[in-house]
Amino acid sequence: MQQIIIKNDDYNGPSQVTREEWLHVLLDEDFMSLNYKFFLITFFSEPEYKADFEYLAKRYNLSKQSLSGYISQFNMKVKKRFSKLQNVDTSSLWLIAMKGSENGEWQLRDELVGAMQELDYINASAIKIDSIGHLVGLINQDVSGLKKDFLFARKELTGNQRITNSKLLFKYDSEDREWAINEGAGTEVQYHIYLSDNKIGYGLGFNTLYVRFKEEKTPIEYIKPFMDAFIALRDSEEITKLAKRGFTLNTDEYGFQNPVKDEHYLFGRIMELDYEQKLSLLNYYSIINDLKGDLFEAYKNVFKLANKSIMNEQVSTSNAQPPITNPLLQEISELLLANKNLILTGAPGTGKTYLAKALAKAWDAEHKLIQFHPSYDYTDFVEGLRPIQNEEGEVSFELRDGSFKKFCKEALKYQNNQQLSNFDEVYQRFIDEISENTLELATPSQESPFSVIVNSRDNITAVLSSETQRQITLTKSLIQTYFETGKSLNWKPYLIPVCQYIEENYDLQMANTDDKNKKFVLILDEINRAEISKVLGELFFSIDPGYRGESGRVTTQYANLQTKEDVFKNGFYIPDNVYIIGTMNDIDRSVESFDFAMRRRFAWKEIKAEDRLSMWEGQIDEWAEEAKQRLINLNSAIESVQGLSDAYHVGPAYFLKLANYNGDFDKLWTYHLQSLLFEYLRGYPDADEQLASLKSAYDNTYDSVGYNDSHD
Repeated sequence: MQQIIIKNDDYNGPSQVTREEWLHVLLDEDFMSLNYKFFLITFFSEPEYKADFEYLAKRYNLSKQSLSGYISQFNMKVKKRFSKLQNVDTSSLWLIAMKGSENGEWQLRDELVGAMQELDYINASAIKIDSIGHLVGLINQDVSGLKKDFLFARKELTGNQRITNSKLLFKYDSEDREWAINEGAGTEVQYHIYLSDNKIGYGLGFNTLYVRFKEEKTPIEYIKPFMDAFIALRDSEEITKLAKRGFTLNTDEYGFQNPVKDEHYLFGRIMELDYEQKLSLLNYYSIINDLKGDLFEAYKNVFKLANKSIMNEQVSTSNAQPPITNPLLQEISELLLANKNLILTGAPGTGKTYLAKALAKAWDAEHKLIQFHPSYDYTDFVEGLRPIQNEEGEVSFELRDGSFKKFCKEALKYQNNQQLSNFDEVYQRFIDEISENTLELATPSQESPFSVIVNSRDNITAVLSSETQRQITLTKSLIQTYFETGKSLNWKPYLIPVCQYIEENYDLQMANTDDKNKKFVLILDEINRAEISKVLGELFFSIDPGYRGESGRVTTQYANLQTKEDVFKNGFYIPDNVYIIGTMNDIDRSVESFDFAMRRRFAWKEIKAEDRLSMWEGQIDEWAEEAKQRLINLNSAIESVQGLSDAYHVGPAYFLKLANYNGDFDKLWTYHLQSLLFEYLRGYPDADEQLASLKSAYDNTYDSVGYNDSHD
């Protein structure tokens, strides 16, 4: 609770707002939001109009931060309304409307209580519910961030590629019915709400109604896995909490487990309206807080368990590595498993990068492709200092991880079960929300209020009201590190409330780490194009397959600049679930930079042109036979040129371009093959004649005997 630093006798000091002034405040509908009314009524409903706000937060199923925020915002707004209150400092803000006590309880001011009594404020603040459409409209307006969280959660749970209308939680577009379900819902567990016989019912709906465009199964077959999942979770923490608050099934368990068609089954709670069709504000907020709290967790848990059941029923292989039937891919797989590091070499156009990606897919591995080039260096790959600009426009340097170190951190998080699957998405929604509305929070121990805003670099800034608007920057990486490791080196009093708010208001999810053998494949395309020693630095040692894991720790060049929460602070190493595939063309003139020490750390597999003709299947079937003959003839002719070899073969990938030219082999030669072969022959005294002979072979008129004698 907020600690107010004042003298003991000031807790019960005289009110500076009169009863008449409170009447004007309470009657001002533009001033009194539902949040403010709710906060006042929670205290007004307690004996002697006082309570410990931690007790109130628990009773009404909302976070302490939310209730504390309502109290602070209300008092701040009242302060701004009256000029005589301008000298009230932040630490005494709550004393405008309340009195405090040393035992932690807070009490509404007598003058405020009198005004509320005169107005019969509980009844006056009750909400008249005209229809289910009216109720749904109010809820959609007041559930704030839940709408996006719910729809993003549903998107992931259903496997959809996009979310539905993020401005709605409940969708109601039919005046001939008394119920509504969540936006986008179909043949699944739903948020369900109804208004019938002056009663509101809401909770988890399991409906067996016909759904258009869903003809594969009956409605009961679609919903049954969700009903079974609910039964399996009856003793879970979230559902037990809901049951204690009055949530029950609208049928007995036998009826629920044996559903019939065209019925609504509800695990929910019922609230009665009064004779004027009014709903008390406390009951209304109880609905809101249930929807945002344990009911949301129960919804996700039921959905997740049902998904597993459905996958098992369909004998899904989405989580299992299917057998590799392609002999070449199987050989590559075995080589990489045995050696951790592999180079795929061969002529241009043999599909080496494609094979690397195909293997990562066959392994169901996380993978990343990095294109090496001559200017690529250690700071790009491992770590280095990068220029940054602060809010004042001043430029400084900051240590940033390179692409390889980031990749290794992701692999290590997965091994340690610390991998967040949707942090970027959640963080973006969070900053979008607070960009529109400033967030008010308080520190955990001292309850010092502070505001949260977004700065120009999309980082979070905590603005401390008690220290003349001092600002503290909480970076995205600082927030992510806290979620993934629980460590907070800087600004802990401000970081923790921000993270708690994100955790309570957004569906932050850990990655599925059931498969502890999950592999991470790094593809270094054209690995020989960069100067390897300049890129790897001291990682020359740890990249050796015999030194994977912590036994291969090395101290990096910038170790003294790393923060304590960096997982590699005590030395960098490559996790043993990381595999590296490099691709290279042997004929590339930069191949010589790949020294023998580095070659020893990789297994090598040559990919030959004739091994990769399968890539044509389904692509150039109409011209495949002719393409095969031309490719064989051309490559045979290339080998016959003195100084060239099978390393200079033309790969079958070039022939995929026939699809662009409707099978025109002349255009393929003119626009693609001719320039490549000319580079092969550059410096030959008879290059033009040699190129003409290769063209003749390509055109299937090659005379092998005559050609072999043409170049000594």
